[in-house]
Amino acid sequence: MIDFSPIRRKAWFFPALLLMPAALFVSYLFMSLMDYPLPEPELHLPMIPVFFAVFIIGAVGEEVGWMAFVVDPLQQRWSALTTGIVCGAIWAVWHIVPFIQAGHDVAWIVWHGVVTVFLRIIIVWIYNNTGHSVLMAILFHASANVGFFLFPNYGSHYDPMVTAFVLAAIVGIIVFLWGYRTLSAYRYVH
Repeated sequence: MIDFSPIRRKAWFFPALLLMPAALFVSYLFMSLMDYPLPEPELHLPMIPVFFAVFIIGAVGEEVGWMAFVVDPLQQRWSALTTGIVCGAIWAVWHIVPFIQAGHDVAWIVWHGVVTVFLRIIIVWIYNNTGHSVLMAILFHASANVGFFLFPNYGSHYDPMVTAFVLAAIVGIIVFLWGYRTLSAYRYVH
C-alpha cells in the first residue's frame, strides 16, 4: 500500500495531489464568473495537513479495496475507461444514503454522482500510469476530499454541477491523450 517502487515517474505526484484541488479552484472561478453568491474563502492553511491526515484514513480503506480487488480484475476484461465508469457508478450509488442523510437534494446527489464517476476514471488513470500504485490512488482520493472540504468554507458552496463540467473536460483530455483502453498509452511519446 505504501510501496513507492512501482512509481517510475515521480511527476505523477503532481496530479495525484494537485489535480483535484486545481479542478475545484477552476470550479470556484467559473462560479464567480457566473455570479454565484459565494462568500470570501476562509482557508485555514494549518488545518490542511490535519484534514489530509483524516481523509487519508478513509481513502486507504476504499482504495485498497477498489484498486487491488476490483479495478485490476475488471481491467483484464474491459478497457480502463469502462472499468472507471463501472466502478465510479457503483461508488456513487453507495454514497447516496449518506448524501441524503446530509440533507442534499436529488439534483446535488445526481451531479455529485457524475463527479464521482469522473473521479474514479481519473484514479484509474493515475493508478495505471504509476505502475498500479495503490498509494497514488490513496493520495488522489484524500486530496480530492480535502479539496471538497476546503471549497469555500468547508464545502458550504460546492456545486457539483459546475465541477462535473470541469472534470468532464479533464477526463476528455485524459482519454484523448492516453487512450481509453489503458488510459496509459500517452499519444505523444516518441
